[in-house]
Amino acid sequence: MKILVTRTDRLGDLVLTLPVFESLKTACPDWEIHAMVAPGAVPLVENDPHLSRVWQWREDLPADEQAALRAELAAEGFGAAVMVQYRRELAKLLRKAGIGHRYGPWSKWSSWFQLNRGVRQNRSGGQNHEMDFNLQLARRLLSDEGHEEIPVPGPRLYLTAAQKQVARDFRAHHGEGRFVFIHPGSGGSALNWEPERFAAVANLLAADRGCRVFVTGAGPDAAVVAEVAIHLHAAVGVLLDKFNLREFLGVLSAGDLFVGPSTGPLHLAAALGVPTVGLFPPVRTMHPNRWGPRSFMGPLGRDLVPDLECPARRVCREKRCDFFNCMSELRTESVLAAARKILGSELV
Repeated sequence: MKILVTRTDRLGDLVLTLPVFESLKTACPDWEIHAMVAPGAVPLVENDPHLSRVWQWREDLPADEQAALRAELAAEGFGAAVMVQYRRELAKLLRKAGIGHRYGPWSKWSSWFQLNRGVRQNRSGGQNHEMDFNLQLARRLLSDEGHEEIPVPGPRLYLTAAQKQVARDFRAHHGEGRFVFIHPGSGGSALNWEPERFAAVANLLAADRGCRVFVTGAGPDAAVVAEVAIHLHAAVGVLLDKFNLREFLGVLSAGDLFVGPSTGPLHLAAALGVPTVGLFPPVRTMHPNRWGPRSFMGPLGRDLVPDLECPARRVCREKRCDFFNCMSELRTESVLAAARKILGSELV
């Protein structure tokens, strides 16, 4: 049977969907698993051994391309589709393509009409981790087909020989030592930590014996990286827009530590087996209990959260909250201590 799994939003969300592919393929080796992702996210799944094909979809796809895609999907004869994230227009496309069993979260009123194998999930309540919500959908499909779920580890990204060579070249170019990547941008997915504090952590780690530190970012991160760069010592490298995503995955895999907020690159690092120090707000929908990085290697690194009782029920109240911006409660010393503990005391 052919199964189409769709996740067409951001990089971190897709990383936390990777175990769905492995779960379905491990439980049913004879199934043919296809993925549908946003065009910019293809490098995350193009080498995944659990997938037979990768499809692309974006919300602003022209009508003629939508029709062509619908016809191509119909010709594949999918037995089921799993919409890990519900998108109304995409759901309509899958229904019109003749995919009879359409799984996904009943999250919006239209999802009750478009998904005939929906699952009630309270994702906005933040009670469970995103990866667990995703696997719940895979479990429902397996159960309906008479199969049991086989537990799988956390997300894993697979690199090509060329990407692994990028990692080796990067390390060779910058010399021996422990490599640390610091990513100050959150892309709007979390509250921001002050650029001066990111710079302080970078400078102090760069002063440790045998430590190579780099500040990373791309596109929308330019403004915050520029604010950080003002305070950086010459020993810290800045990698803003230096690599495309495929190359960046190779470079990131060369790291010994990644420090950053709740954003896509944090999840990329964890899925490459790189230990992480994640900076998270206490609000339920941004908390590491909901969005913390997961790895195929088990627990890696540490997640730091301001030690206060967040008054928000679901979303951050921002300037209406007496604690805003609560991320200032995370001290530079705490982040530095967590990073040094991972890297090893011999670097201090």
